[in-house]
Amino acid sequence: MINVKEVGASGNGINDDSEAIQKALDIGGEIYIPSGDYRVKNTLKIGSDTVLTADKNARIFHCEQVKKRRGDFLLTNADFEKGNSNIIVCGGIWDGNFDGKNNTKPANRYDKNGWSGSVISFFNVKNLKLADMRVTNSVVYNMRFCCVDGFEIKNIEFSARERSFNQDGLHFNGCCKNGIVENIRAVTKGQTNDDLVGLNCDDVFHTVENMDFFGGDIENISFSKLYAEDCHTLIRILSIDHSVRNITFSDIYAGIREFAFNMDGSRYCMDPLFDESEYPQGSGNIENVRIDNFTAYVTDPERKCPLIDCETRTKNLVINGFKRLIEKEKSNSRVTLEAKNLVDTKIICGEREYYLKDKTDILKTDDVGGFIKIN
Repeated sequence: MINVKEVGASGNGINDDSEAIQKALDIGGEIYIPSGDYRVKNTLKIGSDTVLTADKNARIFHCEQVKKRRGDFLLTNADFEKGNSNIIVCGGIWDGNFDGKNNTKPANRYDKNGWSGSVISFFNVKNLKLADMRVTNSVVYNMRFCCVDGFEIKNIEFSARERSFNQDGLHFNGCCKNGIVENIRAVTKGQTNDDLVGLNCDDVFHTVENMDFFGGDIENISFSKLYAEDCHTLIRILSIDHSVRNITFSDIYAGIREFAFNMDGSRYCMDPLFDESEYPQGSGNIENVRIDNFTAYVTDPERKCPLIDCETRTKNLVINGFKRLIEKEKSNSRVTLEAKNLVDTKIICGEREYYLKDKTDILKTDDVGGFIKIN
């Protein structure tokens, strides 16, 4: 095992340790980062067949003295073109160090050289494991993934000194499949300041946060033990042309400001992905999604959106064991379930059945009875 301090890292929070840590990563094998504060100016790139273990008190943070540009991350994989395989990262505090100056999102969100703001990014990787990590002070996404096949993501905490932009926790874009995600927690109030989990098989790929990624099917992923005290949105599934299928969630507990579960097709975002007239039969393709033991409550009653928003073509979506904690809410003015922009769709809420014939039909209800099925 290579100790990064033995190849020149100081861990004093002052010196630039990126060169020393990268030297260890280039050697590969097993690398250890002991307790300390590691200032990083350059992106750390981890190659195939590498195990990187950090002490729980090892803080690896973005240097605030260097302006970040496109392609900069705190940690990413080494070979985007050919891909990497068999990467394990465990432990550590991975700090995006949002400072509003050099570690910040550009004013022009379409700047082709602008920084994505993501702390950790993996693209074109087979067999990836991330565990026992805290990701903190992100500018935009905490962790983003595209074209990752075969992954385990376990025991991840998200925290931040302040809310910033669209701070997704786990943001998945196209061609992510065959994964297990377990015990994901937003541990500071207000986090995550966007989706705790985002499954975006389609997205706006010309904005800085998504550049160099692409759309594609997302499939065969299980999520369990998701927690947030006061997040923006717990789960978002965004599908327009590609598919999200064979996804399970279980054991969820969250206070939410916007959505508990969002399938609005990005209709209300700054960059809508389509014109409604282009999809007369409805947009999206979500298939075989199941959520078990889902507890949620509203922390911001002033917003108007429903807890569960269904505006995407869906086949066999089941939410079983849904519970809304009205007693924790200051007001129950927000509807539990809203469905619209759907065609020829049957929705079962508890023991009641509804049918939406065309996109003009709208269902709003609080009477879900703990069980929802959309088909």
